[in-house]
Order: sequence, then structure tokens, then C-alpha cells
Amino acid sequence: MPSVLVFLALMTGGPASVQNAQAPGHDPLDCYCRAEGRFYAEGETICLKTAEGPRLAQCDMAINVMSWIITPKACPEA
Repeated sequence: MPSVLVFLALMTGGPASVQNAQAPGHDPLDCYCRAEGRFYAEGETICLKTAEGPRLAQCDMAINVMSWIITPKACPEA
């Protein structure tokens, strides 16, 4: 990375400055999970079919993306 800054300094004729990109405004209320044609809020738990059989899954944030976190718990019998 330092060689890039030196290159930039040589190209611009002065010291290179680093600028941080600002992400546009983000409303966490716009985040949700989807399953079976429905929307679920963060923290909601539902039963999802998996290769290991039906398991409880919780809607949660994982690496800035809403996704289902599959738990090892089997779904309760109805």
C-alpha cells in the first residue's frame, strides 16, 4: 500500500491524501429475512427445513447481511 501512496504523490505533485468513502444513509428497519414468501424482522425465529430435518432458525445480521442462523434445535412438535 505505501508504494501506491508514493505513486499517487508523484502523479499529483504532492503528498497523497486518503479519503474514506461514506456509505449512504442506512435504516436498520429496512433489514429483514425472507422465508416461504413472508418477511421476518431481526430476532424472529421460525422452523425451516434443512438437510438434517426441520430446525429452528433465527433472523439475524451476519457480515452486514440479514440471514437465517440455523440452530441445532429441532422444531417443536405441533
